Amino acid sequence: MTHPFFTAALSAATLTLSLSAKDWSRFLGPYANATSSETGLIKSFPKQGPQILWKAELEGGFGGAAVSGNEVFLGDRVEKEKDMLVCLDLSTGKEKWRFESPSEGEPSFPGSRSVPTVESDAIYFLGTFGEVFRINRETQKADWKIKLSERYPDARTPHWGYAQCTLVIGDSLIVMPFGKETGIAAWDKKSGKELWRSGDIGDSHSSPVVMNFGGKEQIVILTAGEKGGLHSYDPSTGEKLWHSKIYENRIPITVPVQIDGERLFASGGYDSGSKMISVKKSGSKFELKELWHTKKGSQVHPPILIQDHLYFLANENSNHKSKTRRKKGGLVCFTLEGKELWNTGNDPFMGRGASLYADGMLIIQDGENGLLRLVEPSSEGFKVKAESNVFGTKLKSRQDLRYWSPIALSDGKLLLRGQRQLVCVQMKK
Repeated sequence: MTHPFFTAALSAATLTLSLSAKDWSRFLGPYANATSSETGLIKSFPKQGPQILWKAELEGGFGGAAVSGNEVFLGDRVEKEKDMLVCLDLSTGKEKWRFESPSEGEPSFPGSRSVPTVESDAIYFLGTFGEVFRINRETQKADWKIKLSERYPDARTPHWGYAQCTLVIGDSLIVMPFGKETGIAAWDKKSGKELWRSGDIGDSHSSPVVMNFGGKEQIVILTAGEKGGLHSYDPSTGEKLWHSKIYENRIPITVPVQIDGERLFASGGYDSGSKMISVKKSGSKFELKELWHTKKGSQVHPPILIQDHLYFLANENSNHKSKTRRKKGGLVCFTLEGKELWNTGNDPFMGRGASLYADGMLIIQDGENGLLRLVEPSSEGFKVKAESNVFGTKLKSRQDLRYWSPIALSDGKLLLRGQRQLVCVQMKK
């Protein structure tokens, strides 16, 4: 089941989506924590594997899917040519329509990045080089599109391009120019008009998330650089609530995770490890304190909180190619007090793959080869329930096909992206 803190305190970001509870309409799903309330899912696979409903061919990239009703939305990109928002039929995988925008140049690790944010009337999407779109679902055209560097001349494209997922809070859309004068900003989501902006906050490949501490809803984002660290802003006014360098990462990708009303867990790769941090309100200010830390971290995807334990793939650049260090990585399980209970090491390692939690299972896509695994979360050790090569990958040792995209689950349909293919797996009985 979803952690009670989130079910009891749904944020405005969730409430304003006005979509079905089965939808996976944004990055990390309906509760913004990679969990789903869906039940009735299969817990094992037949010998031939689960039913593959369809496969859709894509350009190369990392953009994950969002789902609203019977429509799948995902970002795609023709290298050095254009960004695209593609709409597919959830039942068949057939393309319904697409929106395209010219975009020259290409970052290293080419292709799409972010997950669209879908509402009942529009889709919000961020292109690799900082062009922000509001696409009308009825007309399938842009109500507006704004290039961050044109509105904010000091905007700095992060090293691997803009990878953030746009965040909707009420009537506001949160974007991140990462400029020397404007680090983060809020726009009116319907008109694109700026509502407020912050000062320099460094840059990041991590997305802003909504948290609530001391009864105060706030935007939290992890950034790098001289002005980096953890930042918190009032979503209505842009007031800086707090900033701390208690946890830093030179290339932030993973989003921080709220544990409860007084704690967050920050994790990342590049040998920055992870920290459990206390966030308490004292008068009109917030005080942050490290509770514990570990050298292990998740480079791309956030840890998942399940029944007072944290699960994540402790895999990053520095242990990917080291046989010795791989043995200490893989899927790990920590208590909220900082005790590591177990890890899978190199058996299986699972690379920088994505996962979600639904119906009592961790559903994990192997980041190196795309293998789909169903895992029973347990403090007693790794318990794999099922495994299938849903992409039909030719399995080789020590390969990394960069299957790092976020995964999605909607109405029993599991959406997994490889570099050039989207696979829909039937997970309903």
